[in-house]
Amino acid sequence: MKTEPYNRRRGDSKAIYVWLLILSNLLVFQLGRLFDANSTILSTPSFTNPQLDIPFPPTLHDVESRIAYAAAHPLSVPQGSVPNLPSIREANAKVDQERKIYGGAGDKLHLGGFTAIDAEGISPGVWTYMLEKLGVRSVLDVGCGRGISSRWFLEHGADVLCVEGSHDAVTQSYLPSSNIVEHDYARGPWWPNRTFDAAWSVEFLEHVSLQYHPNYIATFRKAAILFVTSSRWGGWHHVEVHQDDWWIRKYESYGFRYDDALTKAVKATVAEERQRLEFFAPANKTLGAAHVGQSVKVFINPAVAALPAHLHLFFEHGCFRDYNKGVITNRKCGEGRQGWKETVLPPEFYPLKVNPQDGLNWQAALMAGVGKPGENK
Repeated sequence: MKTEPYNRRRGDSKAIYVWLLILSNLLVFQLGRLFDANSTILSTPSFTNPQLDIPFPPTLHDVESRIAYAAAHPLSVPQGSVPNLPSIREANAKVDQERKIYGGAGDKLHLGGFTAIDAEGISPGVWTYMLEKLGVRSVLDVGCGRGISSRWFLEHGADVLCVEGSHDAVTQSYLPSSNIVEHDYARGPWWPNRTFDAAWSVEFLEHVSLQYHPNYIATFRKAAILFVTSSRWGGWHHVEVHQDDWWIRKYESYGFRYDDALTKAVKATVAEERQRLEFFAPANKTLGAAHVGQSVKVFINPAVAALPAHLHLFFEHGCFRDYNKGVITNRKCGEGRQGWKETVLPPEFYPLKVNPQDGLNWQAALMAGVGKPGENK
């Protein structure tokens, strides 16, 4: 009489065991499919090229799968990375002569458009604001020319990757080759393997025709904050010249969120910088940053900004100090008489500090021609 419940329990245990066995086999099968070499997106090689930060060597299947996925999910962060497509050289003495002040010798017509040093696109004040006030630690410089802006961020301790289509500009870069990617967006999309705190893109948007927008927007999707300018006049291959509201509407349709407050803050920073009339020795003139001050637009990319790797952005101390006339004043947590009971932020959450000596090193690098013409050929 007492054995019946026992037998029932044994039967129940056997049933549970059978189900667990079935589920474990299914799990093994699914994991096998996930890591199969024929899997569409996850078949990423296990090692990378440290210079270009792309899977090396990528299979054609990898590339096609990622591009197809990005096209089918236009508002998502592109997965992995795809190889860069360098510009195709084209010898044309007539075109090179027509360029006049613009670089790009040997490049196709749609490339070039950079000058030796354009002081109107240089703004150490804005870059300092990005590092110290917004907490930017990594920068993707799109359409970086010779890498003048990138070099500033590099000297100040930021993680930098510079993307440029002009082979002429790349061979004259002020950057080590490990920080440069040569890619022509007219040939196809490109994006890096990792995400960045910010994308900096000055005097680039107007050079890329509308049909190629998806190719460089895929790059911007790997950044949390976008700082972009757009020309309001003609120039070498200026094929997209529009009012700010056109760009704002366009970029919001791409899923980025225009931040009016940050845009105004950046413009105010440029205005203060222009009043100081700082002399910039490499260009033998004072800094103006007109390109930035007139047309800069700041966008947030929520898909990247929300990632744990970018929690440090928009830094402010969080512990209350005072409230006066509607303004909250905070202090560093862990300090003061009540600090012992407060959670302290890890060091990696604090912004980089701008050292004046780093700025001098940057100017010295430009003056010395670090990354001299021909060094990166």
